[in-house]
Order: sequence, then C-alpha cells, then structure tokens
Amino acid sequence: MGKYGYSRDHRDDRKQIILAIAVDASGVPIHMEVLKGNRADNSTLKPLLENLRRRFGLKKAVFVFDGGMSSTLNLEQMKAEEMDYITRLSASTLQALIKGLPQDNQPEFWDRDQLVELEINGTRYVIAGSEFRQQRDYERRNVRITKGINALMQIAAVNRKKIDVQKLSSQVGRKLLTLKAHKYFEYHVNQDGKLEWKLKSSVVEQECRLDGWYVLTTSISPKTADKEFIFKGYRNLLEVESAFRQIKSYLKVRPVFHYRPDRVRNHIRICFLAYWISARLGTEWLACGETREVPLLLAELQQIKIGKLRVGRKTVKTLITDIPKKIQKTLEKIKVFHIFNTMPKWAL
Repeated sequence: MGKYGYSRDHRDDRKQIILAIAVDASGVPIHMEVLKGNRADNSTLKPLLENLRRRFGLKKAVFVFDGGMSSTLNLEQMKAEEMDYITRLSASTLQALIKGLPQDNQPEFWDRDQLVELEINGTRYVIAGSEFRQQRDYERRNVRITKGINALMQIAAVNRKKIDVQKLSSQVGRKLLTLKAHKYFEYHVNQDGKLEWKLKSSVVEQECRLDGWYVLTTSISPKTADKEFIFKGYRNLLEVESAFRQIKSYLKVRPVFHYRPDRVRNHIRICFLAYWISARLGTEWLACGETREVPLLLAELQQIKIGKLRVGRKTVKTLITDIPKKIQKTLEKIKVFHIFNTMPKWAL
C-alpha cells in the first residue's frame, strides 16, 4: 500500500499511505479508510462519501476543508455533483472583499467576535475573526520580519571581491522567500555594489488592519444554514486536524513496520480505536468542565503509581501512591476519583 506521492511532511523520499477519517460534529471519529499513498485528494472524497452514505444512510453531506484544498477540489464540480462545501479563502480574497465594502463598515470598526455575512455575485461569504488569531498573526509577522532583517544584514555584511548584481539579488530573493518575508521588503543593489533595503510599511499596515480576520465561502444557502452554522462547521475542522495530530504523534501511528496490506490496515485500526477512546474521554470530560487535552491529562495521571513490596518471591504489601491535591481535584471534577482512591482488584 505504501507508494510515493505528495507528502504533506515534505518527505518525498519516503513511501506513504493515506489515512481518511470522518468525525461527527463533536470530534469523535466514526469512520476510517486506509488508501494507497499515491492517491490524489480529488479522487478520495467522492468514494469516501459513497461509503459513508452506504454505511450510515447519509442523504446530505457538507465537506469542510482548508484553503489549500480549494485548488485541488473543483468547487464548481462539487456543486454539479450536489456536494455542499465550506472552505476558507486566501488573505488576498479577503482584502478584495474589504475594499468593496462601504467605508462605514470597514473591519477596524467590527467586533472580532462578530460574524459578517456577504453575498457578492451569487457567492456567499462569512467573515470571522478572533482576538487570539489577531495576536497570533501579529506575532508571526514580526517573527518573519525580524528573520528577514537579520538575513539581509548578514548578506549585506559579506565582503565580495566581485559583485554580480543579478546573482546577489537572486540570493536575497530566495532567502526572503524561504523565510516567508519577501513581501515585506524592497531591496536593490546600488552603484557601489552594496545591498540596500527598506521595509514596506504599507504592506505591514494593511496586514495589521486585517489581523485575526479570515473569510469563508460556502455553497449552502442562508435558508438552509445561518452564518453561525457555517462558522461552527469550519471550527469543527480544527477538531479533525487535532485528531490527525494526535494519531501521528501521541498514538504513534508512524512508522509502520508492516508490509502486508491487511497488517497495515490492522495497525491503523488499532490506532483508530485508541483515538476513538481518547475522543470519547475528551467529550465526557469536557461536559464536566475539563478543557485540557486528553493526552496531557493522562500524562498527569501517570504520577499515580502502584508499588509492590516483595521479600524473595512473596509479595508482602501492595501500596498506591498518595494522590496530590491538584490531581485529586481533577479526578473529582471528571468523576473518576473513586477508581484511583482504592486499590484495584487486579493489583492485589
């Protein structure tokens, strides 16, 4: 099943398999498929939908995907096949939409917790934002600009016996592109062969103005679903991404030390079942008011240990460690304190 294909981990030198997971609205996984590693995304969704329809009797489905998939999946084709979607568009699209708005309804006057809905030329848009994303965008840009300035200073400080203007400009451009900072700088090589640059303040100001904002588009009509539903649908995508992160890291689905297709699938199934348990725990604990991720909480609970005092081959005494007050409060909160408060039968 392992094939060379497009690697999202930038490891084109390794064979891979594709894991497709469907989750419900609360983030609990309900379906899994293991596919060959060279399968294209646009040939994956339709068969997956058919399997879900057959297994669960689905009559209507809405696909939610990030902006990177919009180019792979033809949105018009999805409409033709009556598959609704919610997807995020690029920052440049957001800027174009903002320019078309009246001056008295510009983003700087909006509450970032407020959803703004637009319909332009028959296309429905929902503009959303948050204070957290605003701070994150601000910090990311500053990091890129700082790295860009440091790189430009290092390149400019190099003593060159012979200046090749084209080669130097190309070197600067490649470096800034690598750092994702190219759009923030203007640079050129002067008559003396020295590199000069300046920050594009207008670009920085424009981005600052839109920090924290992003735009969604959907094929669902307002009569079918309001803007809150669209926003919540996209937010659920974060649950799916969290699922994949946990499966790849916490549950250690990689590497796969199997070669037969049935063993590869069974390896993935065990990880899938483990994630299902983790997701169900997260749902139950969230209802109790515990917001921390399940892996972090389980790691904390591992401080509770059972010890056996043995003399020769005979067990003299079995003890359970004292539970710290902080962990005790957590156990009471998620209603499992009784499990850890007494010695389990299997330990006796």
